[in-house]
Amino acid sequence: MDELQFALISAGISVLLSVITYNAWQRIKIRRALPRSLPTELKPKEQVEELSDELALLNSAQTSLQPQADNTQYDEVANGATLSIPSAAHPLAEPTNDLPLTNDPRLVSIIDRRIDCIVPLHLSAPIAAEKLMPLAQRLRRAGNKPIFIEGKPSDNSANWQSLQPGGRYQALRIAVQLANRSGPLNELEFSEFITGAQTLAEALDAELDCPDMAATVAIARELDAFAAQCDVQLSINATSDGAPWSAQYIQAIATQDGLLLSRDGMRFIKLDAKQNPVFVLQFNNINFLRDDLTYKGGQNITLLLDVPAADEEVLPFRLMCHYASSLSQRIGAHLTDDRQRALSTAELAAIEQQLITLYAKLEKVGMPAGSPLARRLFM
Repeated sequence: MDELQFALISAGISVLLSVITYNAWQRIKIRRALPRSLPTELKPKEQVEELSDELALLNSAQTSLQPQADNTQYDEVANGATLSIPSAAHPLAEPTNDLPLTNDPRLVSIIDRRIDCIVPLHLSAPIAAEKLMPLAQRLRRAGNKPIFIEGKPSDNSANWQSLQPGGRYQALRIAVQLANRSGPLNELEFSEFITGAQTLAEALDAELDCPDMAATVAIARELDAFAAQCDVQLSINATSDGAPWSAQYIQAIATQDGLLLSRDGMRFIKLDAKQNPVFVLQFNNINFLRDDLTYKGGQNITLLLDVPAADEEVLPFRLMCHYASSLSQRIGAHLTDDRQRALSTAELAAIEQQLITLYAKLEKVGMPAGSPLARRLFM
């Protein structure tokens, strides 16, 4: 190796070492600005005990409040939103007769006339599931509304159930959901649904009872208006008292607290004992699966409760308040609303009082918060 080659190699090594040193210095510089040290031990039981005095007002509110009359307008609460719940008699409030007699979810009917437009198909002879299921696969949605097909087994069972391999059905029904968070069933979606139902009926040599489009769309709009009165989402922010947090730090906290990362990586989910969502934790629109958690950070953690979708029996709002207070104490933060105004226990109790009336309204029409019917409607 001559002197020129040796000199070039030495120069290359020097440049490489300089780049590595510079990158390491930048990494240390950014880390000093973002993360805080992770607590070495979390003691949830002790933290809840410390919160008992602070949340005493919430406890007294839950035990003393009773559902009030429907036609009540509530004043503005801490986050600037009003829960307006006028009275409205809902024609779909009558109970369904399709009561489950089994714990197997595959054999329980999910179609419900309170939120579905149901069309019976009269078969000339019993039909095997193997012939039916390929045809049913083509009917999944009408616009933004899901379509469901159920059969009544030919073994003299009185129960409707979802289609199962090996089954044989003496009667069928097809249904489209009347409303969800995309809005009410409209004329175009209704026409698409009926066209699909007619195609299925022709393939099975069955007779179809088509409902009136104008009447169905009117019921869908009424259901959507009712749902709009009950569609409430509440958020609490944990705002840093000092320096920002790194995403890596928040991920460690949420994971240690038992929250489950969503499939899209955008939120951590608190689940109840039945593995149903209670509330979610979001941090600065960070994707915890794709973003560089070392360099991204922020000063606001948002806890979000989808009220009609969370089971009211677990007291989801109070659970979220407890967690928000515990989290704030551990990481050096205070509770704020969407406008970054501090939240007091009195304001949180006022919100919970409004939720009691909202829950009563959903109970009145037979779809309590967190029930499968409510989750379908508010999807």
